[in-house]
Amino acid sequence: MEKEKIYGWAGTIIRVDLSREKIVKQPLPKDLAMNFLGGAGINAKILYDEVGPEIDPFDPENRLIFGTGPLTGTMIPTSGRYTVTAKGAFTFAFADSNSGGHWGPELKFAGYDHIVFQGRSSKPVYLWIDDDTVELRDASKIWGKDVFQSDDILKEEIGDPDIKIALIGPAGENLVRDAAIMNDRARAAGWGGVGAVMGSKKLKAIAVRGTKGVQVAHPELVEDLFKKCVEMMKGSAKYKWYSYYGKPWLTWLRNEKQKSNPTKNFTLPRVPASEFPKVDHEAFAKHIVRWKGCFNCQMHCGHVLKGLEGPFKDLIGEGYEYNQMIDGYMMGIFDLNFVLKWAVETNRLGIDCDGPAYAIAWAMELWERGLISEKDTGGIKLEWGNQEAALAMLDKIVRREGFGDLLAEGTRLAARKFGKGSEKFAHQVKGGRMEIDPRTGWGTALSHATSTRGSDHLKGMPLSNAYGKWAGVEYNFADDSSTENKAEAVIFFENMNAVIDSLAVCKNVTWTQSEDSFGLPEYAEWMYAVTGLSYTAEGLLRIGERIYNVERAFNSKCGLTRDDDNFPDKFFTEPIESKIKRLDRETFEKLKDRYYGLRGWDVKTGHPTKAKLEELGLTDIAEDLIKRGIIQG
Repeated sequence: MEKEKIYGWAGTIIRVDLSREKIVKQPLPKDLAMNFLGGAGINAKILYDEVGPEIDPFDPENRLIFGTGPLTGTMIPTSGRYTVTAKGAFTFAFADSNSGGHWGPELKFAGYDHIVFQGRSSKPVYLWIDDDTVELRDASKIWGKDVFQSDDILKEEIGDPDIKIALIGPAGENLVRDAAIMNDRARAAGWGGVGAVMGSKKLKAIAVRGTKGVQVAHPELVEDLFKKCVEMMKGSAKYKWYSYYGKPWLTWLRNEKQKSNPTKNFTLPRVPASEFPKVDHEAFAKHIVRWKGCFNCQMHCGHVLKGLEGPFKDLIGEGYEYNQMIDGYMMGIFDLNFVLKWAVETNRLGIDCDGPAYAIAWAMELWERGLISEKDTGGIKLEWGNQEAALAMLDKIVRREGFGDLLAEGTRLAARKFGKGSEKFAHQVKGGRMEIDPRTGWGTALSHATSTRGSDHLKGMPLSNAYGKWAGVEYNFADDSSTENKAEAVIFFENMNAVIDSLAVCKNVTWTQSEDSFGLPEYAEWMYAVTGLSYTAEGLLRIGERIYNVERAFNSKCGLTRDDDNFPDKFFTEPIESKIKRLDRETFEKLKDRYYGLRGWDVKTGHPTKAKLEELGLTDIAEDLIKRGIIQG
């Protein structure tokens, strides 16, 4: 296939067969780019086409797909994102994860949109990309090394401190199911265990040096839009919070306004009033040394922080935000100095910060209930708030030693293996841990239940008034107590976020909240300026719907149904202080009915229908699901 000249996209996919040590460069098909944009969208279509339901996440035939978007590496603000997609290590179905920093743009600068890995190497290897040169190299000297050590060694070996590296640490090598893929030392593609899939392939790293840049169709218009968007961004209310506190400001929103902040494995609805001032966004701000942003991001919501007291006094680290603060809450640890240490250690070891924290929190509840003891844990006292125990168990999880080997499986699989009634304390959806309490409200609950990668706030949670602004209906994301318009809003955000992750820009600054911030109409402007192709906001949203249907269809192929869009009984029976108190099962099921109906999916099974798939141009997927007996012809 001859490579067609296109702007924005680099135009090339790298395919790497690790079993055969074979590397092939393929032109990016224009119809694939037009229909799925890039990033998460193209990744999802490749995954559906090439991975069957019989393939285990750690099977060599699973794919590990890295994808940038048409806006990655351009002057468009926040264009530093990339997505990694695979059959998930703990969902056993669809999984993808998104990361920022500088690695994604560097891949585009080298001339590539996507990398598709298959097979398994017979020895540890890394992929070296230097513009047109793409080769596998021996990684034996860094196998077993942590993320920081490996990053240093590769840069020294190649002789360039400015190369960008995405890599795994010991967690990925040991197939810990929550292993992350790290880049820029503190940026993580952490969701879904994609680092474990990478480890199963004996692939340690992807090091990139790119010097080609990205060709755009209308350079002057891109420059004008850059200036316009930066001005809009800095004029928004969100900028004042995010550019200073970053995501940690959400701790106040969750704890004090929504009154639902996951604490002590959800045994508490939020951090107690006596403890919260020690661990809120204002306390966090005292640790800030300086601010740090990803590629071409004026929001700079990242931070370099310093420990102020205790055993971690003077520790310097980054990659610390809202998630790590929740990790502390979940383990009953109300000390931001510890949270900084947790962030540094999970980054160094290459594991998603939340995974081990939630698994340890589950074990701490078992300890409190007398279901485990030091005999089970190897002498580690897993009591609420025990910092030494948490760090000791983290090390055992990463190395899969003793009780840590069980926790390395994630809460759902660990609870199934351990038994003794522990399953009722393992809070998950589709195998994915629950990060936000669904009793916060109905939009929150529906989005977390229907997320294609397990309970998740980044696929479709309505976090702004964008739906109301776009659809012209009354909608207030701050009041989640009514079911009215919630199905519509969740669908809107699922489709729009699929677009954002496929263009490869950042959600933190693109959720529309007011007239002085930007959303779908601006995305259409961006795409015209970069690619020279005319897009409308409605057209982009339609592409997002197509992408989300592909993700859902993959889950259907893997055996997931409507029944998997659900929560543990606890959230239906135990009330908290939030506006809805608890989930009402009948109301929740009716909300799901409306969601599936509006989606054009089968209400009984939750599967996409033949009519909907064909309407979206996904006839091949419809035929495949019909052939498998999953949907009707």
